[in-house]
Parts: sequence; structure tokens; C-alpha cells
Amino acid sequence: MSHDRTHSARTSRRTPPTGRARRAALITATALIAVPLAGAPATAWAADDAPPKTPFYKTDQEVLKYLEEGNQGKRHLEDTAAIQGYPVNGRDTEEITLDQVKGKGYSPEQAVQDAQKKLEGFGSTPGFENYGTEERPNSKEDKDPGWLGNWDAKSICGQSNDMLAKGGKKLTCGFVGKIDQKYPVMVTTDRVPGGTKLTYVTEASVGAEDKEVKGWKVGGKLTINAYPENKGPAGEVSGEYNQSTETTKKWMSLARSQREFTVPDGVEGGTFQAHANAGWYIGYIVQKIDNTDGKAEKIVAIPARVLIQAPNDEVPLTWVGQGE
Repeated sequence: MSHDRTHSARTSRRTPPTGRARRAALITATALIAVPLAGAPATAWAADDAPPKTPFYKTDQEVLKYLEEGNQGKRHLEDTAAIQGYPVNGRDTEEITLDQVKGKGYSPEQAVQDAQKKLEGFGSTPGFENYGTEERPNSKEDKDPGWLGNWDAKSICGQSNDMLAKGGKKLTCGFVGKIDQKYPVMVTTDRVPGGTKLTYVTEASVGAEDKEVKGWKVGGKLTINAYPENKGPAGEVSGEYNQSTETTKKWMSLARSQREFTVPDGVEGGTFQAHANAGWYIGYIVQKIDNTDGKAEKIVAIPARVLIQAPNDEVPLTWVGQGE
């Protein structure tokens, strides 16, 4: 993509406040999509409609503080989070290794304890021999050739209880993890010098998945448009996300509106970013398997990284400026 001074919106390559080591400043677990919007309708605003002003900070710490504490703390992210069921949406498609997860200070033993506290169906089965916890080396090693007939985790978690019972099995699936990256950047503007004032058209739509499958947790999809008022639509960016067991507010779409961006005088240059009100959690997809024929049980821990929305905020995005 060109980096000329047209002040167009682009997907960000800037590392968000808590993840300088990870340069993927993207909301989606898969690659972001940029698609031209052909024939998008023109939008007009009344002259007295004042666009909302966007805060501007100089440091990562100031940005993070604003995101965490602003809006009455509604964007707050818990240190740990859990999903009841296999997280179909919002998973990081890059390989996540056991060493990576342990390196973040999150062991399979702690994950099992969290699953037993936060999820249903992970307690011990009376009278069953406990085979302990199997640790998988990475996110791609998600099949169980012994107890589950070599089914991959997503497929087997989506099977009905009746099908599993016929094979002498009972299965509970979920995800548990700890915060790895807060408020990832979804979109950023081009860098402009101090004293520059921009007016952007912004819009965000939330699509909820309605599919109900036993053992799955289906999240949603967020699509954002942002472009200079005088340039017209340039493209869209989309990504997937999940809700945790603590979610009290579901994300709502944001209507198309004008937003004013001003880089303060005396600043060499700055950009404005749309941060997802969400966090990447690193941990494990956990499976509690009961072999009802053999009276035995075990838990499987598969490394994973999942995007989860802030549980108490129905607004999906927060715009913030930054520069020096």
C-alpha cells in the first residue's frame, strides 16, 4: 500500500501499547481483508453536527491508561478469561506452542484449575480413574487417536452427545487463558505533522453468528470502515472475536458518522488508531473426556490464542491519537 500523504486509512503495522514484541497490530485471528467498496452511498451531515474529538497522547502508557480507565472503566479486561465451548471464531491462526504459553506464566495445571472454577463439566467424575492432563506441544496437534478416534478438536467438540455416547464417550470443551495483548489496533491513519486537522468518516458493523452446535461457542465478526471525508470509501477491515463467560454486554454496531482528528501543535507527527475493546488471551483449548465404557477420565490441553471482547462494553472500538 502506498504511503503518500493522502491521509488515507490503512491497516496498522504499529505495535499496540502492550505488545511491542508482537508486530501484528490486528484484531483478526486471520489475515485482515481490504476490499474496495463499490457504489457506497454518499452521506451528508447537518452543519451544526459537531464531530466527536479524539484524545491524543504521547506515550504507550498514556494510551493504555486511557483505554483501561476511560468510559467509566467499561473497557476493563480481566487477567484471565474462559469460553464455554470450542472457540470457533477469533482464534489466532499462527501456530501457538506449549513453550509460548508456559513462557507467559500459564501452565496446563493452572488452566485445569481455572477450567474447573470458570467452566461447567470439568469436575472429576465419581468412580472414574483419573488419567491426568495431556499437554499437546502446539495448537496444530489437536487430535486424540486413542480416546476420540483421531478426530480434530473442532470437529469432535461439535458432535452431539448421542453420537459420543454411542462410542462410549462424554466430552466437554472450552478455552481458558490469561491476557497477552490488550486493545489491539485494528486501523490506523497515515502519520501527519503537528497542527494537522482531519475529518474522517467512520463506521463499524457487528455481525453475530446464530449457528448453534453442541460443544461450540460461536462469536461474531466486526467490520470497520474509516476514510477521509473528502476521499470517499477506500476499503474495509474485518475480524472475528469471542465473548467470555463473564460477558454482560454484547458489541453493537456503530452508525456512520464524522470524527475529527487533530494532531496538536508542537508535535512532530502523529497517527490515530482504532483500538478494539478486546484482548488477546493465550492459554489452552481444554477437553474433558470421559471414557464411560472404561470408567476413566482425562483432560487434554491444546495451546491456543483467542481474541475476547471486553465483557462490560457494548462499544467495539475506541479511537486514540498518539505521537511525539
